[in-house]
Amino acid sequence: MPFVHQPEPMPGIPAATITTPINNTRVESSVFVTGTAQNTGGEYNLWLVFYDYSANRHYPQEGPLAVSSNGEWEMTTFFEGSGRYDITAVAADKNANENLLLYQAASESSGDYPGLPALPSGCITLASVTVSRT
Repeated sequence: MPFVHQPEPMPGIPAATITTPINNTRVESSVFVTGTAQNTGGEYNLWLVFYDYSANRHYPQEGPLAVSSNGEWEMTTFFEGSGRYDITAVAADKNANENLLLYQAASESSGDYPGLPALPSGCITLASVTVSRT
């Protein structure tokens, strides 16, 4: 999954950046991810999703993200194993948000987080960084 950034906000769709970690860095098992967002609170929710290259799966993190009044967001996340990952900020429309919440609830209930083979329809990639964990 290549680095993607939406340079110009689109009306009604949030814009986001990931400020830490930076692209192509090594991370520990616990990572503090920070960023900024604009145009949140409309029809779209902001989510953080990991893509695991080894498993070829998308792992939605606890969400949707809470964005402060100054447009900043943060989340501590955890990687289960070593490998290469994309950390992606996505805008999820109403249906995609419901699907992500259902995945999250089912995973929490079962204690198993199998990941998703693809992001739900209605997700728009806003920003992404690639990291590795050894």
